[in-house]
Amino acid sequence: MADSLLYAGAAAAIGGVALLRYAWSLPKRSRMFNAIGWSLWALAIALGWTSAGMWGVSVEVLVGMIVAIAIMAQAAWTSPPSKAKASNRRVKMLPEAGEPLGLGRRILTFLIVIGLGMFAAAGFAICARWIAALAGAGEADANVIGLFVMPLAWTFLAFFMMMAGRRRQLALVAIGLVSALPAAIQGGAL
Repeated sequence: MADSLLYAGAAAAIGGVALLRYAWSLPKRSRMFNAIGWSLWALAIALGWTSAGMWGVSVEVLVGMIVAIAIMAQAAWTSPPSKAKASNRRVKMLPEAGEPLGLGRRILTFLIVIGLGMFAAAGFAICARWIAALAGAGEADANVIGLFVMPLAWTFLAFFMMMAGRRRQLALVAIGLVSALPAAIQGGAL
């Protein structure tokens, strides 16, 4: 019985992908075909769950994704080549002919974003550990929270610092370092 539900779910996933592809290829999108296609996907997931729990859901989704990839590959293979030229904008990644490299500025950006960003992220991690300890978390749990926050904070800081000018970069570093001060003052940073 479970296998037949799994096969029926796979058929629903395949039908959902095919119907959605058909609906999206029409000159005007059809709400009816979209609704039926997504309903078939919901049916596939429900049948997968009924037959084998989360494993069944993953099988149904995998079947649907394989069919979707095959349909997209066929569409890409048979589509005519584009007549539009690719953009030649370089967005100041590399200097134009005769322009200086700006290596000092680039190295300084690297050192601020990576080096100081790491210390700022550590400040956020110390603050998170301190808050967790104040909230009643055990020492091991508070340490894990701090270790969890460090790479996330560093990732977000690096992203936002790369999008900002020097003043904002240094302001983000300062915010991270200042966030660790209450823990350092109270002695909860260790």
